[in-house]
Amino acid sequence: MRAATQRLEFIENYLATVFGSDLHVKRVCSVSNAVLGVMTSASLAVALVGQALAQARGKAAKHAIKQVDRLLSNQGIDV
Repeated sequence: MRAATQRLEFIENYLATVFGSDLHVKRVCSVSNAVLGVMTSASLAVALVGQALAQARGKAAKHAIKQVDRLLSNQGIDV
């Protein structure tokens, strides 16, 4: 769990430097959560990314899948 937290902090810091002030802080947080899910699952399927995110963060899969789905359907982010 600690390794996942450190990995998430690294991803957030990296994305914050890449996007700077171009992307809202909450969106950077959501994107970094999705990146952690992708890295953990090695898949791009929404449900698998959400399940891997939940496993990495120790959360419920239902909520993580919903978070990833909402991120990808957000009009402010061009997938």
